Amino acid sequence: MTTVIEIREAGAADRECVAALVAACSPASLRGRFLMGGPAEPAEIFRRYQRFLLAGPPAGVALLATRGDTPVGLLNFVSETPGEADVGLLVADAWQRRGIGSALARWLWTAGRWPGWTVRATARSGNTGAEALLLRQGFRPLPAYERGERDFALVVPDWATMTGVMKEAVDDEDAARADGAQRRAAGADPRCRGDRHAGGGRPRRSAAGIPAALLPRR
Repeated sequence: MTTVIEIREAGAADRECVAALVAACSPASLRGRFLMGGPAEPAEIFRRYQRFLLAGPPAGVALLATRGDTPVGLLNFVSETPGEADVGLLVADAWQRRGIGSALARWLWTAGRWPGWTVRATARSGNTGAEALLLRQGFRPLPAYERGERDFALVVPDWATMTGVMKEAVDDEDAARADGAQRRAAGADPRCRGDRHAGGGRPRRSAAGIPAALLPRR
C-alpha cells in the first residue's frame, strides 16, 4: 500500500507546522535526532532549535513533507562554507520506516542546486535505521572522532533539475533501494574517502552538529 506525500521548501510561515512535527516525535526520536541525552521535551526542543529547523536561503534549505495538512518529515540542509553542508532528518514516529526520509533525500539530490558539494551527516551509534538510510543514499562512513556517534559524507552527484514542489508515493514500509549512481559518484571522489577534520581536534559545533550561527542565543 502506498501513500502520496507532498514535499516543498519550508519557511517562516511554516513555524506552526514544523512545531507540530516536533510534537509528533517521541523523546527517544528527538534524542536520536539532536544527539542529546536526558529529557527531550518537544516544546523546548522546538524553542531552542527553531532557527535551525526553519533555516532557508542563504544558509541552506528546509524541506517539509506533508500528508494533506499533516507534517510527516523535515530535512534540513545547512551550510556555513560554500561547497560544504550538514544535513539532518526528522520524521514523525507514526511515519517512520515508510520511505519519508528517502523521498526527502531524493528531492534534495535531484534539485540540481548543489552538484559537487560535500554533505555530512551524523548519526548516533546503534541507530541502524538512520545509518541504513545514509548508506542507501550513497553516504560513506568517516573516521570517528566523537564517541557514540558516526559521521558520514557524500559528494552530491550532478542530476537533472526538478520543480519546487514534488509529490511522492511512499510505501507503508521503506523499500528504498541503494542508488548505484550516487554510490559510484561518492566512491569516485576522494573527498568521501576520509575527513580532513576527523581526529584533528575540530570542535563539534553543538551536540546536534548545528552550525554556530543557528544555535539558540543565550
